[in-house]
Amino acid sequence: MLGAIALGVIILVWFLIGRMCGGAGCTDYYCPSDRKIEAPEGYEFVSRIFAYNQDKGAVAPGNDLSIAVELTTEVPDGAALSFYRYIDETNNWEPIAPAVLDAQGKVVAATFTGTPGIMAVMRRNAPGGQVVAYLPHNAPLHRDAAGRVSIVHPIDFKPASDGAISGELSTIKAEGFEVYPVIASNNSVRGDVAIVENILASRESRANHVQQIVSRLAKDNIKGVDIAYLDLPVTARTSFTLFIGDLYNQLHAQNKQLTLTLPSPIKAQNRVDEGAYDWTELAKTADLIKMAPYRDQATFRLTMPEILQYLTERVAPAKLILTVSPYATETGGETVNVMSLAQAMSIATRVTVRAEADAITTSTNIKIAGTNIDKDEGLTGIRWSADTATVAFSYKQAQGAGSRTIYLENFFSIGFKLELVGTYKLGGVAVEDASANEFLGNIWPALVPFITSGQPILLQPNPQDLNPKWKVKDNQGTIEDTGRGSANWFTPAQAGTYTISLTLSDGVSLFENSIEVNVKARPVTSTPSPTATPAR
Repeated sequence: MLGAIALGVIILVWFLIGRMCGGAGCTDYYCPSDRKIEAPEGYEFVSRIFAYNQDKGAVAPGNDLSIAVELTTEVPDGAALSFYRYIDETNNWEPIAPAVLDAQGKVVAATFTGTPGIMAVMRRNAPGGQVVAYLPHNAPLHRDAAGRVSIVHPIDFKPASDGAISGELSTIKAEGFEVYPVIASNNSVRGDVAIVENILASRESRANHVQQIVSRLAKDNIKGVDIAYLDLPVTARTSFTLFIGDLYNQLHAQNKQLTLTLPSPIKAQNRVDEGAYDWTELAKTADLIKMAPYRDQATFRLTMPEILQYLTERVAPAKLILTVSPYATETGGETVNVMSLAQAMSIATRVTVRAEADAITTSTNIKIAGTNIDKDEGLTGIRWSADTATVAFSYKQAQGAGSRTIYLENFFSIGFKLELVGTYKLGGVAVEDASANEFLGNIWPALVPFITSGQPILLQPNPQDLNPKWKVKDNQGTIEDTGRGSANWFTPAQAGTYTISLTLSDGVSLFENSIEVNVKARPVTSTPSPTATPAR
């Protein structure tokens, strides 16, 4: 059942009108349609299909249409619902606006800025659940993400010191997904967290910030927003919760969605520490909560199950989204660094010659080594780590600064992380960077089958694929792998400069690095002439 009026007029009896005016006598803006149209793959109808009542004429310019629809299917708490319109020219459904569920769970509402001819309310029922894609500002979406993501979060905005919102909205054409930009703040930019602390410090500054956000969304006709205020101190716990509650109420009053990106709680001794984020209270005033990537891969498989068990006892699992990442991470000491797969493999493929320059001569046996994978130097080489379910390698830093371990995210590692979504019945998965950046690990071959089936692929790479491969350009001399991250090269008989390359794989892609080696002519050793010894 549905009723609709121009924005600014109070809806008093939409339910009664919808009940009385179905069929030929319908006088609402939208009436039930008898068209038989299939829902797109991965979605299901939770309302009837409605057609715009042409007898109502066009809505006056500058006015919006407030829509309220009774659901035909009961939906679980946290289920993501949206209004969709049908495009006859392309035979496709496109999202119009998020559908905001009422307190009784029976009616959804939205505000339309136009009057689509055919519309309905649907929810995503793909086995993998919600698929959320974060994007750098104006970055293109990965080709494999097209048609599979349900929400796109361009990282467009940040809070300003006066409570305003700075930044520009990305230019993204919504094709089967909602676009909710991110307002982000974290300690990667000096001073950003302090700005948020000041905003949250008083009721007046919080109210001003809420109004600035609401106004900005209205100005750019944005249907929802994600708040990603990370790295806050525990002293901001109450004020952040109050801020989110106020923002949620303001946005839902305008039929807009609010999602959150929160840092993972920390496992501390015998308890789970939420820090500045009260997950129980925040879940009451957020439509979805995404857990930001947990960086320390050395402890991920040990602690993440405990963290998720803790959270799902306090938050409806359908509202929780696990975020996976295409970025490699580096640990050692107290710091965790993030880098692209290309950067990580450039470290792994560094090549060195284990010989003094004067000893590199023709027809000589020389050791060529992978600087950071040479097992004769006590290094691990590229390997599959069963403890962390990642491809990893450890190397030594220069000048005795200790060792570092790099964990690579790819098809294999992501599969084992996706296993947690089903185990804890989470609402879906988010991708930290779903752009077409070719320097990142391509984790979509693991994501696509999970999205379509709900089942992760749990495989390990072939150990042979992780072995180094050595080559001399134009096959000059003879090079043989030692099986220990190095090779023995018997240099050519001709002096010159030769290129030696090392190729490594993360189990999915190949990466190559090379070094030029100057081979000198071997010095000629002359045989001394015999000398006569005078007789005595």
